[in-house]
Amino acid sequence: MEFDDDLKEIDDKLIKELHNIARDKVEYWDVRSGVSHGATIDFTDLKSKEISSHYITECGIRAFINGGWGFCVLKDLNRKAILTGFQKAITLARLSESLCKHKFKIDERDPLIKSFNAQIQQKLEDIDIEEKILLVKHHEKVASDYSSKVKNTHTLYIDGHANSILINSFHNNITQDLSFLRLFSLVYTQEEGVLQRAINSVGGIGGYEIINTEKAENLSEKSAKEAVDLLKAKSPIGGKFTIIVDPKLTGTMIHEAFGHACEADLVLNNDSILKDKINEKVASEAVNIIDNPTMNQGKKFGVPYELFGCYFVDDEGIPSQKTTIIKNGILKNYLHNLETSSRLDTVPNGHGRSSSFSARPQVRMGFTFLEPGDWSTEEIIKDTKKGILCEDFQYGYTDPSTGNFQFKCKFSYKIENGEKRELMRDVSLSGMILEVLNKISAIGKEINYSDGMCGKGGQSIRVCDGGPYIRIDDITVGGLN
Repeated sequence: MEFDDDLKEIDDKLIKELHNIARDKVEYWDVRSGVSHGATIDFTDLKSKEISSHYITECGIRAFINGGWGFCVLKDLNRKAILTGFQKAITLARLSESLCKHKFKIDERDPLIKSFNAQIQQKLEDIDIEEKILLVKHHEKVASDYSSKVKNTHTLYIDGHANSILINSFHNNITQDLSFLRLFSLVYTQEEGVLQRAINSVGGIGGYEIINTEKAENLSEKSAKEAVDLLKAKSPIGGKFTIIVDPKLTGTMIHEAFGHACEADLVLNNDSILKDKINEKVASEAVNIIDNPTMNQGKKFGVPYELFGCYFVDDEGIPSQKTTIIKNGILKNYLHNLETSSRLDTVPNGHGRSSSFSARPQVRMGFTFLEPGDWSTEEIIKDTKKGILCEDFQYGYTDPSTGNFQFKCKFSYKIENGEKRELMRDVSLSGMILEVLNKISAIGKEINYSDGMCGKGGQSIRVCDGGPYIRIDDITVGGLN
């Protein structure tokens, strides 16, 4: 791997000096340093809002003593700054330890010494900024020209490339070379006082080849078509219905309404409905939920890049791994970082993640999904005499402490006598997630996924979620009528 010059001062001599300073002073420490550069191109209604590039050097230093953390952030990666910041982190850890309520130890881990490189077909640095601007302008024009009913368009392009190094008291020495790209399209339409919108995106770990996929090429046209189609749709009368949920909405439900409650920091803070429920039945026996952010999954879904929510190791140096959250309806695991796994006397499972090198790792999801069953989509629809088929997600609300959720769907269709009928809009779903997981009566055999950004604790990270089509009985559905 070609190592960035700004990281070359973090050499064996400096690492040895850090170990010597920390000896007998702290129980655990880590240093995460990175150099990232990339571009942001933001257009609204065919006009540029932002065209920018960045080059950022960052370093986050943590020290730990008996439950107390010290954290120091640097923008200068020279040797002197790192040594000074390291001493500050130790001082802060001592102060924190004297004030913290929960005393615990970080369990020792075997050292990991390895370099990780994402596979890239077309380097982002080889693409001129003018070409990226033309790409965004093209998508804006496609969406704007689609129909006279299109009133507003928004296209956002973001890419980034980062070199990083992680060292810690376990004698880890992990270097990474990663790049990502995301293209986002939002279209508003209006007719006879009715306003509708559609949002789509494509993102992945890789290079500019992500833009050359069919999904990316059709992104803005898809948003425009969906927003226009929704203008003629009718809103349903609310009530209790059997619903069929598509993979995107399945993934949203699994991630937002259930997945956050699996994050062990929320469990420890009494903010999760899943507290004290390990090895208890929380869903129907057919339900299996996984978080698997390991790399090399893109081929499964026919894309020439890695999934947006995947990674080699988390931001504490723990390898990404498949974690079974629910098995046959039984809650088996929470998602952990080093702190939560130590406090709950279990092993970390690679879910300590941060939005940048200068942000503290939190417990976060990666690629969370419901495993497939044995129904075809056609069989699920045909077997449903009366219901609603709900597709994609617009926005929503969840509360992991109670399991309460409310989601607004993008598209919905009436199901009558096993047949898909007219399109509906402004359909919302609400309920309690543990009740919903016990009302699943059919699970499809084909899984799909979507990508996005997830916010928590002031940080936003890349994630994926997904699943198959599923059928859920007796769900509260709302509409404008």
